[in-house]
Amino acid sequence: MKFKKKKSPEINLEITPLVDVIFLLLIFFVLSTQFIDLKTMSIDLPTIDKKTMSNLPEKRVKIEISKEGEVLINNIILDNFSIKALNEELRAISPDIKTATISADSDTKYQYLVTIMESLNRNGFKNIQINGVSQAN
Repeated sequence: MKFKKKKSPEINLEITPLVDVIFLLLIFFVLSTQFIDLKTMSIDLPTIDKKTMSNLPEKRVKIEISKEGEVLINNIILDNFSIKALNEELRAISPDIKTATISADSDTKYQYLVTIMESLNRNGFKNIQINGVSQAN
């Protein structure tokens, strides 16, 4: 006896709806993504003339930062660089002086400068001058 073989139905995959769904997902993600708006700060550097230079106070705290992160306060090396150690050193050196000069190497990490400026602000320094140090080749 011969049995008839049942033909299996052909399976077809419709790609058109799949492509439509992918495009809809792509459009959704593009429209719902928030791009970061980079904000920059414009800094107008002051100009200094001879008259201004002669009015600067004589007593000031001199802070130097090397590119390796070594911090010197009035030519004394600060062993432990932290806000707490910096605050203690500033209080010990000059409780009455409220003017500081920061000299930083051009390759210094900005975090050192920001930390020092924050410490100076906490200790009531009103006049802060920032100098760049040129490298001698």
